[in-house]
Amino acid sequence: MKGRRLTGENPGVRCPALALRWQRALRCVAALLLLLPGVAASQEGPGETKAILAIVGAHVIPMAGNQRVLRDQTVIVREGRIAAIGPRNQTVIPPDALRVDAAGQYLTPGLADMHVHLEHFDDLAYLQSFLVFGVTFVRSMDGRPNILDWKRAAMSGTLRSPQIYTARPILDGNPPVRADNRAVGSGAEARTAVTEQADAGYDFIKIYGNLSPEAYRAIVATARERRLRIAGHVPHAVGISALLADGVATIEHLGDYADALRVDGAELPAGTQALKRRLAAELDPTRMAALASELARSSTWVVPTMVQADRSVASPVTLERWLADPTVATVDQGIVENYWSGSVLRAGGGLDEQGWSLVERGRVNRLRVVREFHRAGVLMLVGTDTPQPFVVPGASVHEELANFVAAGLSPEQALTAATRDAARFLGQESIWGTIEPGKRADLLLLAANPLEDIAATRRINGGVAQGRWLPADRLRDMRAAVERVAAASR
Repeated sequence: MKGRRLTGENPGVRCPALALRWQRALRCVAALLLLLPGVAASQEGPGETKAILAIVGAHVIPMAGNQRVLRDQTVIVREGRIAAIGPRNQTVIPPDALRVDAAGQYLTPGLADMHVHLEHFDDLAYLQSFLVFGVTFVRSMDGRPNILDWKRAAMSGTLRSPQIYTARPILDGNPPVRADNRAVGSGAEARTAVTEQADAGYDFIKIYGNLSPEAYRAIVATARERRLRIAGHVPHAVGISALLADGVATIEHLGDYADALRVDGAELPAGTQALKRRLAAELDPTRMAALASELARSSTWVVPTMVQADRSVASPVTLERWLADPTVATVDQGIVENYWSGSVLRAGGGLDEQGWSLVERGRVNRLRVVREFHRAGVLMLVGTDTPQPFVVPGASVHEELANFVAAGLSPEQALTAATRDAARFLGQESIWGTIEPGKRADLLLLAANPLEDIAATRRINGGVAQGRWLPADRLRDMRAAVERVAAASR
């Protein structure tokens, strides 16, 4: 891990040093063996890969219709799809089904993280991190070509993984904000880049801040021709209103709204300018209301990624607390030691008392903005930007759900943003996102009711991914396997 290179505004983990590649290749092979269902079946216990599954006695939270909780239900899963849902005493269980006693527990759809960076992961084992924490769908914002292979393998069920939706590479101006973004300086270059991505089979186009108006217009036109949606950052020379008028699918991170929200002349003190994108400047309530209204009238969704902004600057106290979080053990420890800790310390190490007060104001402002957006009816999705510093794959989704609730959404509304609305955004609401007959069986079994306390999403007793039952002990084994790979990366 010591040979990794970090570049750009949001530095990421890149290729390992040549001397370590063979070691990582061996770990990758080992991880793949763990992830392939056919190979792992011997470790799973009898019946875990059966074609028919019966979850008996669960309180079902369907996230569809008017019923919040269907009590004491039996859910039948057949060949990876929900075949039936009904009261336990009225539902016939096929004799060859694997029975799961879920009495008194709560069944929800699996969670979606709509902003991740899978290109940072060298080992397939890390894909299991998402499943361990109940995440069954991810939108990868800057993939490598091999992620298309992962996507196809996940769809076929030959790779134990969340379902994947991906872009590659990020399209940016010349010079690009990040060294690994693809620079498109002209309309012709932009058209070529979009065409190549469409031909390769990527799902959408991601744009970045230095795009020229000419290149941006060419991206929009070509993406429409190829039926690809656009997501990403707001190009500085284009502006938010143009993106909304063009029907850009998502605008990522609240920081891209900073200039449109702050009070005129509200500049941050010298030495704290890096906090600008964390909404640390004083915000204008009138502008906030106007932007919320404009967003609500558009078809564009917002992915706030509050957890990423919250963890981008650490005090010694928060840094110690994050390092002590047991979920950090699932992350490549080379990333933790050589990237996360150093990056966060550099970001916050020079702040005085006033600087730390601005960090706190940024946190409060982000909640204010999300609250205003929600009240106005803005469409929002749960995303984390993992694995940015201290944003743990999978686990960070639960923190972002808590942020949504802290901003004023109900637990049900927050959970909707991570389930049904994610599928709706993709036009896949007939496939997943709710618990209904015919839907894909991506499910999460919880010890308590998340509609009463959103923290209950962390109390995972089991799950179903790709139609396979993953009991609590199997999830623990998967987590332990990921931790072993992470520890070996030092």
